[in-house]
Amino acid sequence: MGYKRITLNTVIGLVLIAAAAFTGGFLEARYPQRGFLLILLVIPPAGWAVFRMFTLANRQIAFFFDAIRNDDFTLQFPSNPGQRSLQKLFQSLNNLSGKIREIKLKNEYLEKYYQTFIQQAATGLLALNRDNEVEIMNDKAFEYAGIPPYTPLHLVPMRNPGLFAVLAALNPGEALTYTPATGDTRITLLARTKEIRFGDKATRIISLQDIRQELEATELDSWQKLIRVLTHEIMNSIAPIVSLTGSLRQFFVKQNGPVDPADIDSETIGNVILGLDTIGERGNGLVAFVDNYRKLTRIPKPEFTSFIVREWFETVTLLLKSRLDEWNVNFETAVDPRLREMSGDKTLLTQVLINILNNALEALAALPEGRHILLTAELSHQNRPLIRISNNGPRIPGDVLDKIFIPFFTTREQGSGIGLSLSRQIMRLHKGYIHAESSEKATTFVLTF
Repeated sequence: MGYKRITLNTVIGLVLIAAAAFTGGFLEARYPQRGFLLILLVIPPAGWAVFRMFTLANRQIAFFFDAIRNDDFTLQFPSNPGQRSLQKLFQSLNNLSGKIREIKLKNEYLEKYYQTFIQQAATGLLALNRDNEVEIMNDKAFEYAGIPPYTPLHLVPMRNPGLFAVLAALNPGEALTYTPATGDTRITLLARTKEIRFGDKATRIISLQDIRQELEATELDSWQKLIRVLTHEIMNSIAPIVSLTGSLRQFFVKQNGPVDPADIDSETIGNVILGLDTIGERGNGLVAFVDNYRKLTRIPKPEFTSFIVREWFETVTLLLKSRLDEWNVNFETAVDPRLREMSGDKTLLTQVLINILNNALEALAALPEGRHILLTAELSHQNRPLIRISNNGPRIPGDVLDKIFIPFFTTREQGSGIGLSLSRQIMRLHKGYIHAESSEKATTFVLTF
């Protein structure tokens, strides 16, 4: 509004100058030597007034933008300037300055608010730009990195190069664990990252969380479950042996002394043979149990190669074809065209698929007909291989689903309980994991790499 007033006054001034020039020139030409040229004397002061008004307005506007550029919001223009034409302009500039000052104060408040919020977070947070330079880092992240919190941000990567080399290589959407040494304390960090973009600027927000206690609690729980299973299996084998040993001893020891050989008849010999056979059977079972345990601890190191997924699925189908035909199972495979190849130990991964598919066949035995298994391969949201094995067998109860990966846990009478445990360990060796989901419609095992 103020600038419109100046423009209007300028137009009026220019019109007056033009009118004076035209009128003086016209009258002087028509009536020479009558002094009409004196009219032209108003042109210089009128032009000077227009020039001065524009110069003053431009100077004040320049002052205003310089102040804004320098974050100086104390500049105030007079409410009653000498020229009325500038009053509206100064009023508009003062209003604009106040609005900018208000926005700046609000942004400063929000900045302090979020800085305090980030600093108080129990999770370590930091931001890296495209050049892997630290832009933001809270006190918890400094603690996890073992760096004093007063360290300048540009020096942070040099104070803990090992950790920041790992974080710099972390791609958006990925997560990994890292165990740095921070003084006398050992921690295990879970690092996750997410990328945010603003125009052509990209920043990775990385969160750091100490999961040592959770891992220790999980490890302790796993050991307790394993010990319970081991105790159960060993006691099931040892108890009958101890009992039979006592029974067999009674055939040969009477009244604290050995029996006379002449008193040993064929029935006694038959009972002893039967007892020894039972002891041998339980002993062999215990040996087999220990052998299965050794399998869990002696998985060969994976030899990574690239292989075509569709051909791999065809090989697995061929290996199980006879059982699939015998059980009359509708077996289907599907491969995402984007996932042509994947890397891993093909032999070990084949064993994983066979373990899960054999379990699926056992589960489908409960169905009289309509048995179905679906094996698929696709890319996850992080562009990593994702394999699903689904069957329409009975739902696995929740309390059982939590235990199926525990070594030697089985619900089958002839099962060893190590197939899924081996599968989980093989997936861990491939830096992946396996989990199961079960509902009334289907039971699905998901392999994530």
